[in-house]
Amino acid sequence: VLDRGVDHIHAHFATTAAAVARLAGLATGVPYSITAHAKDIFHEYVDPDSLEQKLMDAATVVTVSDFNVGFLRKNYSVAADKVRRVYNGLNLDDFNFTPPHARGADIVAVGRLVEKKGFADLVHACALLAQAKTDFRCRIIGGGELADQLHELVARLHLQSRVQLVGPQPLAEVRRSIQNAALLVAPCVTASTGDQDGLPTVLLEAMALGTPCVATDVTGISEAIRHEETGLLVPQQQPVELARAIERLIADHELQGQLAGAARALVEQQFNIDTNTAELRDRFLAASCGSQRVPMLAEVG
Repeated sequence: VLDRGVDHIHAHFATTAAAVARLAGLATGVPYSITAHAKDIFHEYVDPDSLEQKLMDAATVVTVSDFNVGFLRKNYSVAADKVRRVYNGLNLDDFNFTPPHARGADIVAVGRLVEKKGFADLVHACALLAQAKTDFRCRIIGGGELADQLHELVARLHLQSRVQLVGPQPLAEVRRSIQNAALLVAPCVTASTGDQDGLPTVLLEAMALGTPCVATDVTGISEAIRHEETGLLVPQQQPVELARAIERLIADHELQGQLAGAARALVEQQFNIDTNTAELRDRFLAASCGSQRVPMLAEVG
């Protein structure tokens, strides 16, 4: 590390990567930092003593939402004093905004098929929409351990003509699906393991593209999806409320446009990769022994 001129080590996730960064720092005297996301701080497998030590010894720690900051400070007290929020950012040149006019009634959801994504609640909400004779189609993009269970749920609720689980898709196809949809739904929940999403990047991507969002009010989601301003929020694990919000947004094209415009503006203000990486750079500089040059960064993880 020292031979290569590295004067700062960054661990992306507070897991084994952070443990390695800490050991390297102790062995060389090079300061290290951590970015904490979600599973690395919420999941039941997280060792609190180990995480506390990583936080305590780090020169600086960033995480992706104010909710995460509050969680860490509540649970790790003094060790989390140096934790600061730096939002994930998007390269907005890659996300052309298109107003959500004349997009029909297609719903899209994107994510791993795991408990914390809440896709079972979305399927149940779709059953309610079908019972109400709402015109819609829903595509759930992603793969994961709950794929078979979700396919069985779709079949049991007789939704095969309405809900498609299309599996993992190339990034370009995911982006096209989001941009062509009337709305994106992120029905996230707190899993039985304690695992939660921090602030799903797919919400930011949809907001940047001009696709209105319906999401649950867990963790840091409300920092991006501000109810009635940049999207619609509902309580987690409430398919009835989720169905009502989806139906409302499908039916109200004026609301779609208002939410989409405000959402894009918020992404430009707070989730721009240029601004947010500059803030990270400043934190690395401050942590690198007062160096006035851009640190030679070694990233772990």
